[in-house]
Amino acid sequence: MSSPTNFPNPNRGRGWLTKAGFALGLAAIVAGAGWYSKEKGLFTPKSDPVLTATVTRGDLVINVTERGELESSQSLQVNCEIEGGGKLVTILPEGTKVTKGLEVARFDIDALSKAINLQEVKCEQAVGKIKTAEGELEVQKNKADSEIAKADLAWTLAKIDNESYLEGEYGVELDKRKGALNNAEKDLKEAQDSLEFSRSLVKKGLAQPQQLRALELRVDATTLIVSQQSADITVLTKYTKKRKTTELEAKAKEAEQELVRTKKSQDAATEKVAGELAAAKKTAELEKQELARLQAQLDKCIVKAPGDGIVIYFNERYWDPNSRVRAGGTLHFQQPIFTLPDLNQMKVKLKVHESVVKKVSPGLAATMQVEAMSKQVLHGKVLTVASVAQNDEWRGGGVKEYVTEVSIADLPPEAGLRPGMTAEVKILVKTVPSALTVPVQAVTESDGKQISYVVTAEGVERRIVEVGENNERLIQVKNGLSEGDQVALDARVRAAAELKQGEKQGPSIKADEKDAAPKIALAAAPK
Repeated sequence: MSSPTNFPNPNRGRGWLTKAGFALGLAAIVAGAGWYSKEKGLFTPKSDPVLTATVTRGDLVINVTERGELESSQSLQVNCEIEGGGKLVTILPEGTKVTKGLEVARFDIDALSKAINLQEVKCEQAVGKIKTAEGELEVQKNKADSEIAKADLAWTLAKIDNESYLEGEYGVELDKRKGALNNAEKDLKEAQDSLEFSRSLVKKGLAQPQQLRALELRVDATTLIVSQQSADITVLTKYTKKRKTTELEAKAKEAEQELVRTKKSQDAATEKVAGELAAAKKTAELEKQELARLQAQLDKCIVKAPGDGIVIYFNERYWDPNSRVRAGGTLHFQQPIFTLPDLNQMKVKLKVHESVVKKVSPGLAATMQVEAMSKQVLHGKVLTVASVAQNDEWRGGGVKEYVTEVSIADLPPEAGLRPGMTAEVKILVKTVPSALTVPVQAVTESDGKQISYVVTAEGVERRIVEVGENNERLIQVKNGLSEGDQVALDARVRAAAELKQGEKQGPSIKADEKDAAPKIALAAAPK
């Protein structure tokens, strides 16, 4: 059974043929050296000078091999909690063992201290505005009560004036004028009686006619007075009363409306002042919250360990020297500062090339060797495979890789491993059972076909083969070879020699003759 080996890493080559070519080159050098030594008489092989391998059957293990770094699968991460970022003044050296609550780093507090002082002034001003608004509200309430009472009094007096006129003043005036009319009518009656009596006396010769003229003037004057008194009563009852009552009723209505307006205006004024008071209180609350926030930010300038562990700086993807975690570095808000990893629970983080990432999936078994303990093989499985490639074009030449995490199931207690240590991981992709395999050096490509050279008693026979899966050492042969066949390990060199010989002979060599698997004398690898 063939031993597990690694699927070729695309970062190290373009495929198994490239690695096979390199191996063939080495084999060719060895074979050529043997042939050259034999020709020069420096080395006489005890056996067949052709380097060969036997076609064997066994399980072919396909691996994806990548190098990665250790990191803790359970760690406490501490970020920069200063809004707007801050400048690191001090930080413990990386690798320092800390306990929970121990100060690890400290940020510059000058800017925050100034901001807190200014905010305290704003808070005091806000409290002063509250007191002012409370006083203004009290004054406004008193003013509102006074203005409303004044308007209510005016309305009450207007109603009283109306009632007083209708039920008092009007009656008195009417009676007065009726009395005057009655007196005038009496005077008229007396004047008329006197005039009649005097006329009778004149007729009897007892009085002079001149006396009648005075009495007639008196009757006319009294008649005019009666007419005037009667007209005054008519004006009073028909016009003056109506005008006066209309005027008094209008004044009462206006007083009532003025009362309503006064209530609304004073209520509005009171609500305005109350709103100003509420706004002042809200402003003060916000100012206090801002002060509390700044004070909390000041507290966050001292970064303490959230648990026990060793300090590991978090500088991944921060290539700007100014943003790196170090004393004097300026960190952004929420930028990771350090982690406190659990060294008893570790995993390997690696990057898988896009050409082979489809072969890797969560759950696949994996083995790994950490350089710090290279003699021990650890075991685990694939935890996650990123769905989006990490493309570091500026330093990776546009190579797309997928971040993959692999667990470590049998990490020895107190192994002493640290995050960042290098580990080589072999992910078991698949196993091809009972596969015919040969070394990758025994197969090469010629004219778009895979060929191999079988060493027999008569010589070396060229065969077209069908290949399947492969790893860095072995390749599966589906057709063209049989178990136990001996194959030359310099297939590439031989194919190149045949191609060169065919070019010298010209196009007279037919394709079917080239593929006829000619047998040649057993010999060492050609020059």
